[in-house]
Amino acid sequence: MNTKKAANILYTTAFSNMAGGGQWSLYYLIKHLDKDRFHPLVLCPEQGELSDKMIKVGAEPIFMKTGRIRSFNPFTIKKLVSIIKDRNIAVIHTDSTTETFYAGIAAKIMNIPLIWHIRASEGQWALDRMLSALSTKLILVASALIKRFKWLNKGKAPTVYNGIDLEEFDSFTSASSIRDEFNIDKDTVLLACSGRLEERKGQEYLVSAMRNINNAKIIFAGKADDAYLNRIKTMCNEFNISERVIFAGHRKDVPALLRQIDIFAFPVIIGEGFSRAVLEAMAAGKPVIATDDAGNPEAVKDGETGHIVPIKDPEALSEKINDLIRNKEKRNQMGLAGRKRLEKMFTIQRYVESVERLYHDILP
Repeated sequence: MNTKKAANILYTTAFSNMAGGGQWSLYYLIKHLDKDRFHPLVLCPEQGELSDKMIKVGAEPIFMKTGRIRSFNPFTIKKLVSIIKDRNIAVIHTDSTTETFYAGIAAKIMNIPLIWHIRASEGQWALDRMLSALSTKLILVASALIKRFKWLNKGKAPTVYNGIDLEEFDSFTSASSIRDEFNIDKDTVLLACSGRLEERKGQEYLVSAMRNINNAKIIFAGKADDAYLNRIKTMCNEFNISERVIFAGHRKDVPALLRQIDIFAFPVIIGEGFSRAVLEAMAAGKPVIATDDAGNPEAVKDGETGHIVPIKDPEALSEKINDLIRNKEKRNQMGLAGRKRLEKMFTIQRYVESVERLYHDILP
């Protein structure tokens, strides 16, 4: 019998809600973490949806606001040092710059390892240099992100791809049909794009591509930046395509929605690391057309599970989408290939095992 006490891992987050893919990746990591070996504690800015979900999967929340880097607060470091001492923290695992700054200094004071999880391809050169020096290891969500840290030895920044909980994804059911909800005929080819509607996600280029796409409708599922949403709606009116573009808002039934579509499009233009939205579309067995940004080409195998197209190129988007609209068999083949690729490379089990190995390697 293993009598060794579980190592306390302190995770940090800048959010109190499940705002994006990073928060969901943290949730699934903690949900599937081997609790016999690792005990998770999560530093949250305040009580909310995120802390409630973390409690349900066996994590202990600690509530504390770190403040900002530019208005340096030494008391934040003092509090973190106290938490490390009182809770016997063995490893700190961060995923944002502010928390990495303060926790990194506290970790150095207490001589414990810190892992900085990199989920975005864009950073600030000087800040990245400083934070990587405070970190024992970096986790990159895609190999392409090493470009952000060209000065680092690759051994300090291993790639660990995000993973999908296929058991949960496949068992998700919904009482409603997305086609019935929005009065979409069963013979109409349905495109989808999920994730927050904002400028860096590039949905405007997908809307522009719809001018050259016939016999299809598209549904955007996700919270929106109001100004950007209004801009896109104005484009739809100008292009006379409003009746073929649906804004569904934030959805809690994304797995069910994805199973009912035909093609998934992801036109992000900058800053993406390794998109959970793309992986969810692959889990649903749908072909993915994504832009050549950060980790997209590592998720989507061009020509086999979908297509990779240039950034900010509506013509390339419409060309590849029209090709799949015309060829149902090709859509199905690519979708099946995408699901197989996900089962091989991007499962939650593979993700968690990789992170746990990293913990094991850096623990004394």
